[in-house]
Amino acid sequence: MDSLADKGPGIYTVVKITKPCSKFYQLGIVPGSKIMVISNDKGPIIVRVGNCKIAIGRGLARHIIVA
Repeated sequence: MDSLADKGPGIYTVVKITKPCSKFYQLGIVPGSKIMVISNDKGPIIVRVGNCKIAIGRGLARHIIVA
């Protein structure tokens, strides 16, 4: 299992969040949810959660463990 910051484009399942943050829960990023990485180049990681496209900084993305 790797963090979201280490993944390329694709669909992943959130396994756990290592740093509790209310932002994750407000965005629907909770254990068991599906998250699609759209872009993981330079700068923030662009993901789709549900019908929303979100930019997540690399520091926060390291706390999202996906499989």
